[in-house]
Amino acid sequence: MNKVEIKKAVGLVQRELTKYGLMTPGQGIDFPVSIMVVQMKNEVGRMVPNIVATWKETFQVDVNEYTETETDKLEELDRYFNAELFVNGIIQRAAWIQAKHEDRVAYLEENPGGHPALYSVWMEAQKTSA
Repeated sequence: MNKVEIKKAVGLVQRELTKYGLMTPGQGIDFPVSIMVVQMKNEVGRMVPNIVATWKETFQVDVNEYTETETDKLEELDRYFNAELFVNGIIQRAAWIQAKHEDRVAYLEENPGGHPALYSVWMEAQKTSA
């Protein structure tokens, strides 16, 4: 991808993340998902641009122990890169990313190995049963 194509792809990712409340460009740096373009070596050793999205995630580290840590999704910005596919992998878990650590722990305790994309369905069930 050339610089113009990269700028377009990053713009699309930013717009989609903003729609879901995961990013608020121009309003400081306190938002759930941050993205950046970095140069990294690819499988043949060439330095190439990659897009990196970072957010906080809750993981189970032991039987009853959970931790919140940063996680990221990265992909090389090459001719095979699809910005919509990249951002959809993030926005499918928008409710999870925006949730408090304690709420994510409650979800994982009730749904061991549960996928973050299903968190919003679980939250709706919690609201209707309350």
